[in-house]
Parts: sequence; C-alpha cells; structure tokens
Amino acid sequence: MGNRYCENCGLPVPRKAKICPECRASLNRADVQNGPCQSVPPQFSDEQHTEHRINDKKQPNNTIAIFTAIVSIVLFGILIFNVPHKIKNAISRHRENMMVEQNTETTRPKISIPEISMPEIYIPEIHMPEPPAASFSVESYDIETNQNGETVLYVNVSYTNDAEDKQCFMTNFKISVQQEGEDCKQTALRPDMENHMFDHVQPDETSLISRAFIIDDEKEALVSVDALFSNVNYVKETVLPNTDGTVSVIK
Repeated sequence: MGNRYCENCGLPVPRKAKICPECRASLNRADVQNGPCQSVPPQFSDEQHTEHRINDKKQPNNTIAIFTAIVSIVLFGILIFNVPHKIKNAISRHRENMMVEQNTETTRPKISIPEISMPEIYIPEIHMPEPPAASFSVESYDIETNQNGETVLYVNVSYTNDAEDKQCFMTNFKISVQQEGEDCKQTALRPDMENHMFDHVQPDETSLISRAFIIDDEKEALVSVDALFSNVNYVKETVLPNTDGTVSVIK
C-alpha cells in the first residue's frame, strides 16, 4: 500500500489522519479526490517547503504574543482599579493626621511668657561749662612768607582775665581763621614772638596771645576768638591781606 502525502506541504502523513501534523491542513479533500491514499507526493519546490516551515515556526510565537497582550491588559486593569482606592486611602490618612495635629494643639498646655519691663534709665543732661569771665581785643596782625613760600598770618590778641581765679587761655578759649568757610591750617610762631597761651593768667591780669595760620593772600580771612566749650564769641572780624604786607580790617 502506497504512502499518503499532504497536498499542502507534501510531507508524508498517517493514513487515518484528518489533519496534517506538519502544516495543520485538512486532508479530507485529498481523500475525496485521490481515494484512500495519495501515493504520489505533490511536487513542491524547496522555497515552498521552507516557507511552510517558517509559517509553522511563527505559530507558537503568535501564541506567545497573544498571551503577553492578555496578561498586560489584565495587569493594566488591576492597576486602574487600584489607583482610586490608593488615592482614597491617602486622603483618609491625611485627614486622620490633621485631626491628630489639631487635637494635639488643643491639649498642649499654653506657656505664658511674662512681659519684661525695662527699667527706666535716667540720663542726666550735660551742660557745657560756661567760660570764665574774660575780655579780648586784637593787638595787631602780621603777614610774612615762610621758607616754603606760604603766606602766614599772625594774630596777636590781648587777653584779660576778669574771673576771680587764675585761668589758662588754652583750657577755655580758641583762636581760629577761616577762608571760604574752611579752617586755615595752623603753623608755628616765630621763636622771637611773645606768647602766653599756656600760662596761667591771674585775675585782672592781661597777657598777649598769638597764633599763626597759613592763608591765601588773595582771599579775605575771618578771624574769631571763641569760648572752647560753648558758642560764646568774643572777637569776629574779617581781614584782607595787602600786597605791601599789611592787613586791612573790613568792617
């Protein structure tokens, strides 16, 4: 008895088989057309055999892909259904924590901090001492040029102590010269000049006080004798240096 072959793939099949075990093609049509068996195998090229085998190998892969898709859909459905539940649980836990915090704040004892009042500090008023009684007059002004080529103005003031105690000029009074609102720089006196600035003057005694200032010989100068610790002014006059070395007092 001849062998039976599948008309679809051309491979031998069992005689009683209704489906080809290789390509899964139905064998009923072959039984009708060729009788109980197909003795001559159908002619297939090598490319057709290869294609049938590749199709046969793809079938299990398709099954795996379908299975993977089903599992993914199931997991996605579980995740979707669980997300609202997790959100609901998170909101519930947050509300419970808020209630616990509110209850804790309610039951927490309040600590009262007493107000601290700072003691009042008494700061006594500072009164500048009044200058002792005295009288001043300008004896003279001298102009000369020093070794550096600068113009020096000498102010010679007669100081009379009218107080009951002896007084020192330096501890109570000052002589200043200004030009255009700025103080002129003081400089040293000539060695031959008489000066009792640092001496103690007895009551009703008169002494000569001299000071030297560097000035601009082209500008007016404001000469002042003031109390050192108050705004009492004794002398204030404006002078103008002359080209001949003298000084003119501007009234």
